[in-house]
Amino acid sequence: MKQRLLSLVLAAALLAGCSAPASGTAGTTPDTAGSTSGQNEGTAAGTTVPAGLHVLSAGDEDGFYSAGSSVDAGMDRLNYVDYATLTAAPLCADPACTHNSDSCTARLPEGQTLYGVKILDENRLVLMAARSPDYWPVLYTTARDGSDRQLLYEGSATAYLSIGDTLLMGDGEYVYFCVTEEDPEDPALSGGLYRVPVTGGEAQRLFTTTNHTMVGVVDGRILCVAYDLTDGTGAGTRHLRLYDLDGSYTDLMEWTDADPGRNFAVDGDRILWLDQNGTAGWLTLDGSSGQVTPEWPFAVGTGEGEKLLNPDSRTPVLDGQLMVTATGLDSDAVMDRDRYALDPDTGALSPLPLSYMVESMERPIDLVAQVGDKVLCTFAVNWEPAGYVSEDGTNTGTLQGSTRIGLLSLENFLAGNPNYEEITCTCPMVL
Repeated sequence: MKQRLLSLVLAAALLAGCSAPASGTAGTTPDTAGSTSGQNEGTAAGTTVPAGLHVLSAGDEDGFYSAGSSVDAGMDRLNYVDYATLTAAPLCADPACTHNSDSCTARLPEGQTLYGVKILDENRLVLMAARSPDYWPVLYTTARDGSDRQLLYEGSATAYLSIGDTLLMGDGEYVYFCVTEEDPEDPALSGGLYRVPVTGGEAQRLFTTTNHTMVGVVDGRILCVAYDLTDGTGAGTRHLRLYDLDGSYTDLMEWTDADPGRNFAVDGDRILWLDQNGTAGWLTLDGSSGQVTPEWPFAVGTGEGEKLLNPDSRTPVLDGQLMVTATGLDSDAVMDRDRYALDPDTGALSPLPLSYMVESMERPIDLVAQVGDKVLCTFAVNWEPAGYVSEDGTNTGTLQGSTRIGLLSLENFLAGNPNYEEITCTCPMVL
């Protein structure tokens, strides 16, 4: 399972980089629909790390940390995007470094794959890695410049963080994460919420859950989708559940296999949702809610000629609107994708036309993070001749894709104006 999950993450990175995520899916679950949080990526909400329990972000008002692959060397690498200088480079202070050895602060040891990085506090980062051969998880902390790497947590082949879900939480004293555990005698996945001191030490299980996916943090509590697969009729029940750290919880919503799968996103004090029939809505902790049925300009569903709807996995909410990607297959089995802004209060839809070509596929620009009144995004790919040596020793020519990244005002993004502030990358990279 872990190797399959890792392959999915790497495949998403390859597609995004054209030769090298999280933006892939919104977190695959037994419900077939993902659960995604509006807090997953960098925002510019102040100059300090939030107090209290919060979702750790990959960026702040100064810049963005990326675990993108090195297209030229084919290796995972820690990168940093500096908004002040509009530059991006490996997180390494040595100007003579070639970033292709374990001694580089932007690289992990051989046999480990870097798949996520989060800001722990004003001074340190958390690196999320997978160790071969079973790809179990390893968490490190480092200084904000990549130096002083310290082991924080290591899982195992049967107890691991979901590699497809890089949601980590913190409160300044601890890092919180969910561990999934496999039992060969029991097909149900179990696990629980763990925490480990930011200074290192033994991880502590706070409470046990079964078949769950984290969504985000709301009012200092952890929002999860939990799955009860014990129903004798086979109609497993799903719960949108808000957990306290002692394991007590409140159920906010319930549905079964017979209902459309649902996706969720956190928007301040509201929880936005979208189901696979195209219906959307919101709810708050005081019990208020709303529901809309948008008039989609196509058939929604999974059948021929229909389109599947999902919120964007990295920035599902912008300016109070759901960013929805509609995906379908044309007659040539080529992925067809469009993006819409959905107002969860009125059901109004706004097409978002900005896109770029990935080989022969047109796809919406990749939204990476919100930065105040701007978004960080991938907006184009340059294709250049490249070569490699095949297994039989022959030199083979090919084309290598190098992504172009930049900042775009939220106003221009919503209006479809491609007025990008391009960020100069010192070497090919993927956000």
